[in-house]
Parts: sequence; C-alpha cells; structure tokens
Amino acid sequence: MSIVIQEGNLSFSFDFEAIKFDDTPYYRNHFIKIKNGISAVDILAVDNNTGYLIEIKDYTYQDTENLKLNDLVEAIVNKVISTLSAILPMKNNSNNTAEKNIAHSFSSANEIKVFLHLELSPPTSKLEQSTWSFQKIQMKLKNRLKPIDAHPKIVSMKYPNHFSWIVTKI
Repeated sequence: MSIVIQEGNLSFSFDFEAIKFDDTPYYRNHFIKIKNGISAVDILAVDNNTGYLIEIKDYTYQDTENLKLNDLVEAIVNKVISTLSAILPMKNNSNNTAEKNIAHSFSSANEIKVFLHLELSPPTSKLEQSTWSFQKIQMKLKNRLKPIDAHPKIVSMKYPNHFSWIVTKI
C-alpha cells in the first residue's frame, strides 16, 4: 500500500495509513465552522502505534511573504492543538470510512510525533525565513509542544532526519 499526498510542489509517499487532514470532508464541512482561527496540520498519519502530525511549509516560492519565526511557531502550535481536538469527534461523527478509520487508529496510538517539513528560501533571499535555524525552531516548538511531543522534528528534503516517508519535488 502506497499513499501519495501532494502539498504544493512537494509529494509525500507513505507505506502506511495517511490522509491530507486539512482537506478531509469532516474538517472542511464541519469542524472548521466551530470557531474562527481553527486550522489543522497538513497530514495525519499512523504507523506501528505512532501517530504523526505533519505540517508542511515551503518558502521556496517567489511570492512567499515575509514571516517572523514566532508567528510560524504560533501557527504550528495552533494547528497541532486544533487537529488533536478534531480527531475524537471525527472518529465518532464522520460519515467517511477512511476518516473514521485513521481517527480511530490515531486515537489508539501509543505515541504522538510532530513533524514540521520546512523548505527554506535561498540564503540570498531578503526573506526572514532564509535566516532561520532548524535548531532554533525545534527548541521553540519543543518548549510549546512538550506535553504532546517532547521531541518535535524539523525536517526538509535536504535534512530528512530519518523520517518514515519519501518526499519528492514535483
């Protein structure tokens, strides 16, 4: 079984259960309407009793807007918390079997891992994102997400950090 999920110019290939969470009918048609400011991670995946929350940020586009590091961290924390709060009702209330199954698998997982897949703008760029350090982002996320995942991972195509899926540029 190979599941391919496309996000922008990146393609993610999984050999285990995964969905593009922020595009699911349950999230789009029901959960997002609860409150302004709710957002979700891009991919929800489950493998061997480990649940993965994967957020994808690709700042290699020409029209990328400048962003402060603290704003990125705040957005990711919000997405992780919102996604986690959507999984239980999705498991119980979704009309889509695939959504219900992965929500059930994720709810039964023994461990949750948070991944930020980050493609930075070139160092010659005038964007603040071109100067970001993976270690600094990881430290800030670790401080904020410690009750959920004490060791969130920041990865990219250049620095894959041994994740369990394949990422290619389209």
